[in-house]
Amino acid sequence: MEKALWVVRDKITTPGAIDDLMADATTRGIQDVVAQVRGRGDAYFASTLEPRAEELASDPAFDPLAHLVRAGAAVGVRVHAWANVFFVWSSASGTLPRSPAHLVNRHPEWLLRGQALPYLDPAGGSDWEGIYADPKDAGAREHTLAVFTDIVARYRVEGFHYDYVRYPQVTYASSSDDHTYVSALVRDGATRLRDARPGIVISAAVFPDPDVAKDRVLQRWPDWAREGWIDLLCPMAYRKDTGTVHALLGKARKAAPRTRMWGGLMAYPGERGLLRDQVRAAKDAGCEGAILFAYDVTQRDLLDVFAAS
Repeated sequence: MEKALWVVRDKITTPGAIDDLMADATTRGIQDVVAQVRGRGDAYFASTLEPRAEELASDPAFDPLAHLVRAGAAVGVRVHAWANVFFVWSSASGTLPRSPAHLVNRHPEWLLRGQALPYLDPAGGSDWEGIYADPKDAGAREHTLAVFTDIVARYRVEGFHYDYVRYPQVTYASSSDDHTYVSALVRDGATRLRDARPGIVISAAVFPDPDVAKDRVLQRWPDWAREGWIDLLCPMAYRKDTGTVHALLGKARKAAPRTRMWGGLMAYPGERGLLRDQVRAAKDAGCEGAILFAYDVTQRDLLDVFAAS
């Protein structure tokens, strides 16, 4: 069974942290890491299109993605570049991006439903996450795909991974038909990324229940699979009940029976037995692999269980 790790951007901010990641993966036989290099409309790589991530300010010469690719090639670990698509800014302190080049500052007309600043929720929902680019805006989609194409053209990555390729909730859309704009990015991305790097594995983190994904966040991922726009699906079955995990992944498998699938599992601290059971549930549901959210050096015991299960 294939095993992979989601690696959040705060775990790739130094060369040493990336070297530790690769050592942890290789010693456990984990051959794929999915590393977040576009977190909030910013760059954990060398870019002329988006500003460098503020977390990298202490070492302006360091290129995390370049180091990931080199380190992965040296030990036989495949690196997938993970990018948040429409989710472009959040901050625990409520501050805005410092860079005037950040799209939140440079192109406020691209933001979902004219999101006013600072941090006004356009739909008044309690589950608001942060600032999104508007999937309906052609300029926002073009910019986003230009960033993604630039990454795969310049870095020898195994794959490109979409996250937040959806609306925050259906209430933020002007119509339930707005799902077509989300799908348009995935459709156009398939062409552009494959042209830039033939053989690239295009993957997506998705809501595991296809009906919930369609109705709640306008994410019609079974269509993407059927059209061949996605090579690998990662349904995020983050539940503590193993029976629910099995049911969700089984429903996802039926919705995309011919598309490679990694069951997305949560690393709950201290829950080694639970993780072991959930890896088995993903296999029993028909997934070719499992991907763990998320890599953490303080939870190497869970990495051991995940790799061995």
